[in-house]
Amino acid sequence: MTLKNKRSFNQHRVTHFIMEYTFISKNTFNKIIDQYIMNLPVPKQEKALINLDLLNKIKQILLNPKDSAVCNKNMRDWAKKRFRLEEVTPGDYRVITKANNNPVLVVENMYEILCRTHAETTQHGGQRQTWKSIIEKWSWIKQDIVEKFVNNCAICAVRKPSFHPLAAKPIITNNFLSRVQVNFIFV
Repeated sequence: MTLKNKRSFNQHRVTHFIMEYTFISKNTFNKIIDQYIMNLPVPKQEKALINLDLLNKIKQILLNPKDSAVCNKNMRDWAKKRFRLEEVTPGDYRVITKANNNPVLVVENMYEILCRTHAETTQHGGQRQTWKSIIEKWSWIKQDIVEKFVNNCAICAVRKPSFHPLAAKPIITNNFLSRVQVNFIFV
């Protein structure tokens, strides 16, 4: 891995938030993000998740669509094909994904949005519920990240029933009372 690639992974790290939730740490979340990025082919890593820097480039491209000095042609074409701008207040725009008309969820805000949605909106309702709630309001977040996020939630891990199959062996004896079995049931 080159230094450039290493730097691109670290740009996705969540480093500034006011609140840290107790059921999943920022550090654990950063590891989920890093692992997701590292498992992708190198050409896809840059655009897999959108950080604030990339979001600002997309805004520049969409605000000045004919300016060839803004990024390279592939980046400009990619941004124009997938995104549009929505003016929130005069001169302030947010980036909307054309595919579902939802705003882009940047990496720097993912931790807080996922925590808030998972805890408050779905009340630790699991992967499917959290994913549905997220994609109703946001775009450019991957389902794999949401699944790993929920799998690392301490509250959900405690709640989740364990599905250990019971031993299904018959007890075979030669004589009556030649073998005794005791089962312990912990509640």
